Amino acid sequence: MNNNLIPDEDWDHYSGLPNPRWYEKITKKDMNKEGYIYLGEYYDITGRPMDLSDKKIGLSIDPIKREYQLNRTKSPIGYRVISCYKVDDAYKVEKMLHSILDSRRVEGEWFNDDEDTLTGEFINFMVAYGGEFYDIGLEKEKTEPSIDDRLLKLSNEFGKDTILIRRYKGVDYEVKLDTSGLLHFKGEVFDTPNKLYNNGIVKHVKGKRGNSGTNGLSQFIIKETGERLQD
Repeated sequence: MNNNLIPDEDWDHYSGLPNPRWYEKITKKDMNKEGYIYLGEYYDITGRPMDLSDKKIGLSIDPIKREYQLNRTKSPIGYRVISCYKVDDAYKVEKMLHSILDSRRVEGEWFNDDEDTLTGEFINFMVAYGGEFYDIGLEKEKTEPSIDDRLLKLSNEFGKDTILIRRYKGVDYEVKLDTSGLLHFKGEVFDTPNKLYNNGIVKHVKGKRGNSGTNGLSQFIIKETGERLQD
């Protein structure tokens, strides 16, 4: 497993920023395969200026999920991918970039950008290498989950993130219903109860997706009150 976050040994440099400690599974088989090289940065979600120019150059097999993982905190400091390219040998390309920019390395995969030139240099390198531009903003729009009106109505009534319980094979599993009407389980987001069941809980337990289940709300109990939701 390759930790594609700020490595633990680098974190002291970023004390005060959220360290979510979530990992992206990149196996040895993935190392020499095509993937995505991205340039990212931290930013203040309220628009306040940040005295931090450093940017991260990393690799991913799923840049949208990667960006989401790095934003899974309630901190006012968010993370965003600035530019991203698909390449034939992501591990090799990442190492090449890190080597070229070594004199600007701050820690780990983070590089100084006080002169605000790193984005241009990154893009120029990726174009010269032959990388395929990946428009992460456009791709996120395509994959944006639809909202279940029932879940949205519930989330509006609750007015806060709410923990639900879904029992499966005698075990209670916690599921978060967020204020946007989406269900969260084990780092993944689901827009319907049925998808949560088959692609989330069943997959977590059995290692493969289910193909049954129900889309009803009555499968959930509110953890705080013990009340069962009604369809």
